[in-house]
Amino acid sequence: MDVMSGATAAGAGPTSYASSGDSGAGGAELLEDRTLNLSGGGHGRRFGLSVPGAVVGSFLVAALALGAALGPMATKPANDAGSNADTAYNEPTDKVDGEEHPDKTGGVDEPVKTDDASEPDKTAAPDQSEKPEPTEAPAPESKTLELVLALDGRAVVIEWSACDVDGFLAYKVVRSKDEHANWPLGAGDSLAAAIGDASTTRFVDADVDAGRTYTYRVIALREWNGETVAGCSSYATPIAIPAPTPKPEPTDDGRAVMSISVVIKEGHPFIDWTACTGVDFDYYKVVRSMDSTVTWPVGDNDSKVAAVGKDGETKAWDTNAPGGKKVYYRVFCVRETESGSVAVAATAVKGIETPETEPAPDPVALGFEVDVTGEGVVLHWEGCSSDVFAFYKVVRSFTNENPSYLPGTDGTQVIGVIENRSTTQLTDGAVESGDTIYYRVQAIGYWYGQKILLGQTAVIAVTIP
Repeated sequence: MDVMSGATAAGAGPTSYASSGDSGAGGAELLEDRTLNLSGGGHGRRFGLSVPGAVVGSFLVAALALGAALGPMATKPANDAGSNADTAYNEPTDKVDGEEHPDKTGGVDEPVKTDDASEPDKTAAPDQSEKPEPTEAPAPESKTLELVLALDGRAVVIEWSACDVDGFLAYKVVRSKDEHANWPLGAGDSLAAAIGDASTTRFVDADVDAGRTYTYRVIALREWNGETVAGCSSYATPIAIPAPTPKPEPTDDGRAVMSISVVIKEGHPFIDWTACTGVDFDYYKVVRSMDSTVTWPVGDNDSKVAAVGKDGETKAWDTNAPGGKKVYYRVFCVRETESGSVAVAATAVKGIETPETEPAPDPVALGFEVDVTGEGVVLHWEGCSSDVFAFYKVVRSFTNENPSYLPGTDGTQVIGVIENRSTTQLTDGAVESGDTIYYRVQAIGYWYGQKILLGQTAVIAVTIP
């Protein structure tokens, strides 16, 4: 058997590295810089071919042909499908048996020339049948979803912004009993909903326990290069579910722990209750409702009337109650916690009819003077003497000659809110030369729960020199 012909047939011939435009086949050509891919068509190390390399290559080919064992790297790996799959390759080394090897060309087989007429054409183009696989682009970073939580009774309403990405698969609404909400689900996490419609951005979760704080997160999954990845994700957001209102605990004689009485006193509902005992709490909360369902935290038709410290007087007047209506009252013992206030005891609900409201008093005229100083415009007005006084509203306008807080008028600016009835002066320093400003002071009070105008000054126009 012709050893040299066998080597050529095995793929060690010039077609492994020759390029277009080669003009010769002599020994001098082997001194030129030639390169060869070493990793099945990938980017490999480059080795120069030289005449000593040809001698070593011939020896290796001859040894293979005679069946000699050249070590585990001398044979082709079973799964090597590269363009040089039939060419044996050993990692180059500068040492043989611990000694420096005089030949630095490495283990690249030298092409073998034969007299066979079937010798490959050295001018042929390199084999382009095998090319590296194109690198797939990584998935884009997950976009941020806006997440809003609210309560509907004791159900959680979850709303989020839409995820506009290609390959959308589903929204995953994750509920957690701790401060973390993860996908894939972790300890304490549960799947509240899986929604396959990208335009559906609202879900109501009723599968929650009262008195517990939950954390929610929405993750939008997408398909990217055959894999499922996160296309959008919200921040983990907590919400506290209110605890149920406890019923009054009975004593040995069957009476409630706390009792309540409501009467009309001095024209307004007067609420009196007994002390809260046997529980740890911080405040009494007095709540009025327009129906017989009175809750804490306050619900629909409920209003907070008063907050009294646990050592304060157990009584309150509701001077803002609407007249001519039946209203309902309840007092709660409330404990403040990290997740919000929780009612730990409560009275029964007590209803009462309020008297018809008397006509509100007519507003009175208040005296008014202004001075222009280096500090600005100084306003002086007459005080209000009404028993239902709440605050003064100091108003001005640059465009309206009749500024007013009640009723509100266009162009009116409130530059002062003063709750002390004896404070009857204010300086407006936010003025500039050439400004013409219209000023007025109004006294506001509450009459059976409604704001009313008790008195007001005339309007004074001031031009800043």
